[in-house]
Formats: sequence, C-alpha cells, structure tokens
Amino acid sequence: MFNLKNYDLSDINPDKNLLDVLFEIFRLTLNPSLTKREFMLYYFGQYPDSFDMTFIYKENNLAGFCTSAAYPRRVNGKKIVILRSAFGLLDTYKKGKFPLQGLFFKYMRYKLRHLFTPVYVAGFMANPLMYAMICKYTLKCYPRRNDNTPEKILAFKNDLLKSMNLDKKEVNPFVLKIHFQVKFKETDIDRFVKSTDKDVQYFLSINPGYNDQMGVLVLVPVTLPNMTYTFFRYLLRKVRLFFRHRKTK
Repeated sequence: MFNLKNYDLSDINPDKNLLDVLFEIFRLTLNPSLTKREFMLYYFGQYPDSFDMTFIYKENNLAGFCTSAAYPRRVNGKKIVILRSAFGLLDTYKKGKFPLQGLFFKYMRYKLRHLFTPVYVAGFMANPLMYAMICKYTLKCYPRRNDNTPEKILAFKNDLLKSMNLDKKEVNPFVLKIHFQVKFKETDIDRFVKSTDKDVQYFLSINPGYNDQMGVLVLVPVTLPNMTYTFFRYLLRKVRLFFRHRKTK
C-alpha cells in the first residue's frame, strides 16, 4: 500500500525545497542525466495557472511522484487549457500498483471548475504501458488503435504543436521528439516487447523509437462523457477488488 502526500503552488512558493525533492525523484525515476535547468523548463518554461504534485511513499520511503499542471493557451484565437502530467516510480517499487486514480480525479476537479473552457490532457508519452492504461480508462483519446482520428482533432493537434514550437519535431502524426529521453532498463524493454496487450503493441508499432527520445502526443478531451466513463471504470475496478478480496477470506 502506497501513502500519498499532496502539494500545490501554495505549498511550493514558501518552501522551494519541495521542488528540489521533486527534481531528485523525477531524475531518479525518469532520466538520471536530467539537469535542473531542463527540469525547470519542462514545468515552468510555460506558465501554469495551477500545479499539483504528489509524493508517493512506501513504508516512509519516497518511492515516486506524480504531477499535474494546467497551461492556458490560445489556439486559433480560442482559449483552451492543456493539462500535462508526469509520473515515475523507483524500480524497487514497480511491482506494486501505481496509484494513478488520484491523477484522474485532479483532471476531473479542474474541469468541473472550468466547465465552459475546452480542456485537454496532452501527454508526451514514451512508456507504452502508461499509454495502454490511458486507453483502458478513457472513452476517447487520440491516437487510438482501430479508431480513426477526426480531422478536427488532427487540426487541433497541429495548431497545438505549432503554438508550443514543437511542430518541426513531429515525424509522423502524433509521434515526435519529446522534451527529454526517458531512460528504460533492459527489463522494462523486455516487458514492453513481450506484452500481449494490444494497446502496448499498437504504441510500439507507431513509435518504434520510444527508447531514442521519441514519444507519442496523446490527447484526451476532458469532457463529461469521458469523466463519467473513467469514474465508472475505476468504480468497477474497486468493486471487483472488493469481491475478490472477500472470496480469498
């Protein structure tokens, strides 16, 4: 069982040491060669209007982190909000279930506070397991296996990348050079390749360069149907775990 400690900008502004702790666990879990400058540009090179971070503990040891940040933008003259996240877990604790439900609920709470503003989660993803998890818990996300991406989403993706000065880094639709290289161990790569999950294999098919600083831009519209689907998928999972636990007693 993991224990979580949550912080936002009201905690970070008076205590800059929290960012140092985040930088260290970010570096250890995702990219050991990451510099402090790259880290700060990743989070604050653009100006978030909200920033939440969660430290994940196992038996009082810092095991990982999860962050969520909201970036207001204008695309084609229309205000939108882009939600971005990052998460990492130390190798020692990867056999446990990563507690990502808190991240989903952070997105939901943000949308409920901004009902009339279009909100999208934009993830620059190198990990196929995380991509498969998003496909499992969302009704709509792009790109997706066996699902054609609407022209309006492609146009939005192009405008978004252009507004972020990332359009020239795209090599295929939704596949581009990402901000930093996520470091995967041989055991991670072996797990990806041997996975029988169809969404994992789809990710590998469109992004074979995932281990060479290439990622997939994954767009998730934060809409009421999507939120409802995610909530009930999570609720169903909890119910199944409850009855499974009762059967083992």
